[in-house]
Amino acid sequence: FGSSAVSLSRQSTAQSSGWSQSLAMAQAPLKPLLIAASGLGGVVLGVCISVVVNVTLVEISLSPFFSLYFGLLFIVVGGLILWRVSGHEQVGDAAKKTQLSGFAVLIIASGVLCFLLDRNWFGSLSAMVRVPLYSVLGLSVAFALTFSIVDVVNWLMGFCQVSQVSKPLVESGNQVNLVLAVSLMMGLIFGFIFGAMDVPDAAGYQIRISLMREENYCYPIGAVLGGLAGCGNEYFRQIDDYRVYEGVSQQDFDDDI
Repeated sequence: FGSSAVSLSRQSTAQSSGWSQSLAMAQAPLKPLLIAASGLGGVVLGVCISVVVNVTLVEISLSPFFSLYFGLLFIVVGGLILWRVSGHEQVGDAAKKTQLSGFAVLIIASGVLCFLLDRNWFGSLSAMVRVPLYSVLGLSVAFALTFSIVDVVNWLMGFCQVSQVSKPLVESGNQVNLVLAVSLMMGLIFGFIFGAMDVPDAAGYQIRISLMREENYCYPIGAVLGGLAGCGNEYFRQIDDYRVYEGVSQQDFDDDI
C-alpha cells in the first residue's frame, strides 16, 4: 500500500510538472523578432554546413591525405568518447550511455569509411554500396561540424555576457535534441545526394561542375533545415527563460519533498 501511494504521488507530481510546462509554453510572451533573427542565422549556418560537408566529402574521396586524416581523426574521437562512456560511471543513466555509445560507434565506422571511399585506393563503387556509405559519412561530418559550431557559439556567448551566470545559446534538452535531429538529417540528406549524383567519379574539371550542380540541391535544404533549427532553438530558449522566471522549473524540489 505504501509503495502504491508513493507511485501515485510520483505520477501526480509528473503530471503536474507536465501541465506546468504546457501552461508555460501556452502563456510565455514570445519575441517574434528574436525568433526571426535566430532563424535567419540558422539559414546562414545551414548553407555554410552544406558547403563544408560537400567539400569534405569530395576531399575524402579524391585526396589520400584527407581520407587518412579524417579517418584517423574520426577513429580517435569515437574511441575517446567510447572510452569515457564505458570507463566512467558518472555519465548518467543507461539510456544516455547507450546513446553516447551509439554515436561513438557511428563516428568510428565513419573513420573506417573514409578509407573505403578513397577513389585512389579502392576505385569506383556501385551505387547500391556508394549511396549508403556516403550517407553515413555525411551524417558524421555534419554531426561533428554542427556541435563544434555550437560549442564555439556557446563559448562566445559566455565570453560576451557580463553577468556572473552566463546562459549559453544551446543549453536545454529540447534545444540539444533539436540541433541533434537537424544535424543528423542534414548530413544524411547531403551524403545521399552526394553519393546518388556520383560526384567523385567525374573526371578532371567536371568534378567542379558536378559539385556545383549537387550543391544547388543542397543549398535550399540546408537553408530550410537551418532556419527551422534556428527558430526552434530561440523558441525553446524563450520558453525556458519564462519557466525559470515564473518558477515553473522547480520540479527537482518537488521530487525531494
